[in-house]
Amino acid sequence: MKNSILRVAGLFLLLLINQYCSQPTENQATNETMEMAESPLYGRIQQLFESDSTVSDFIQVSLEEADPGFWMPELQSPVYATIDDQWVLFGGRKSGLHNMAKDPPAFPNFMANDSIWVVDFANKKSIGVPIPEPYFHQLSGSSMLHYQEGETLYASGGYTNDGTDSVSNWTSDYFFEINVPNLIQYVLSGGTNPALDQIFTKVIQDPFLQVTGGEMMVANGNFYLVGGQNYKGPYLPGNTGEYTAALRKFRLVQEGSDWAITDTLSVIDSTKLHRRDYTLAEVITPGPDSLGAVIYGGVFNKYGLGYPSPVYLNDLGSGDPEVTLDTVTSQKVNFYSAAQVDAVMAFGDYRVSRVSILGGITYMVYDAESGKLVVPDTIPLPFSNLISTYYTNGEDETIELVQTPPQAQMPGYLGANAVFFPLPELLYGEAASIIDLNKVFSGEQTGPVLVGYMYGGIKSPVPNPMSGMQNYNTSVNSKLYGVYMTLVIP
Repeated sequence: MKNSILRVAGLFLLLLINQYCSQPTENQATNETMEMAESPLYGRIQQLFESDSTVSDFIQVSLEEADPGFWMPELQSPVYATIDDQWVLFGGRKSGLHNMAKDPPAFPNFMANDSIWVVDFANKKSIGVPIPEPYFHQLSGSSMLHYQEGETLYASGGYTNDGTDSVSNWTSDYFFEINVPNLIQYVLSGGTNPALDQIFTKVIQDPFLQVTGGEMMVANGNFYLVGGQNYKGPYLPGNTGEYTAALRKFRLVQEGSDWAITDTLSVIDSTKLHRRDYTLAEVITPGPDSLGAVIYGGVFNKYGLGYPSPVYLNDLGSGDPEVTLDTVTSQKVNFYSAAQVDAVMAFGDYRVSRVSILGGITYMVYDAESGKLVVPDTIPLPFSNLISTYYTNGEDETIELVQTPPQAQMPGYLGANAVFFPLPELLYGEAASIIDLNKVFSGEQTGPVLVGYMYGGIKSPVPNPMSGMQNYNTSVNSKLYGVYMTLVIP
């Protein structure tokens, strides 16, 4: 089952060691590759990936608090985009985990992010302007679906307010195509220019788009809304939104001076796609239709828990997507939407994607007494302080590795609804979010190497903030963390 991932991971590590230790000739490297199956190092890699998920990964991830030198807005579950050293943020919320009871009401409007922010690292400042009035309700939602492609940002859906209540009460059915440089200019100008139609270049309203808590992918002009739900009315404990249980596809078409969606398709599968608030890893696979995705985790099944089986999304560029359930892998930790580090090992015709999930909300926790991962006896799905990594071919295989003490942990119960911003110089090809590990560990670099930053998200003081007789307040994480990778050669 795992041979293809093992071969590529082993080959990748062999090439790295060759690079650091002996700088072999091309013929030497070729011979070593051919002899990989007999190599003691390959045996070590095989043992590593066939053991349980608490063994050591040969790439370790760690976080350190970073001081940007200026104030930054504090948000969780925002829409975001990047251009060079500037981040753009809108939507999301200014508070921690929503209230689970009726009083006070959950998702109050005054805690919604009502501004568009530019975080400018070059000039060390954050600038915000109010969301333009015509799109205020649509762009102030939480858990919107979004995707950046070059200088264009697409955003849709989200749980927001329709203007008739003091709390969120509506899942938006709007889609926006946004020119990111023009949006930045608009914020830096104090909201005076350019004109809104030069920023929001396409605005579409359609019931097909009414999704929150899902994720968006774009491939070859095909737009995909993955999973999620349509939550109707104000949030009430015990009420469940209408899960799409679907992979929805559409394209854009111009109708006169307006735009609409066309060529719609819904792949409905309640076993594979009845999920929301998961991690969607963008992956690179061999072949011409190389952009794929893997769903890790997500909530809620009929038992009120998360989903342990990864789901693979392929052939996205063709417009005829394939959805595959992993019947072998059972994910153990970090089931909820969280900051993620998407990376790829690429050489020749080989591709293995590496996805690290930074905390969030988990199924299993680390038990210090036994030194093992266990299912806690208290409230299920507690907040996580674990870093987990998933090696995948992006098509039908995944291996989970979890960092446990003495390996690095999260600096608290962090990561849920947070954002990871990769360093632009480390990106793979034209990708907006995938790190090239060949760039991370170039030359004789073994690390720790700064690969990006974790921003925002929910901070909890304890794993279960509503356990026992005392409720603990969660909040938005106010600290910026540098994310590092270190190559640990056996």
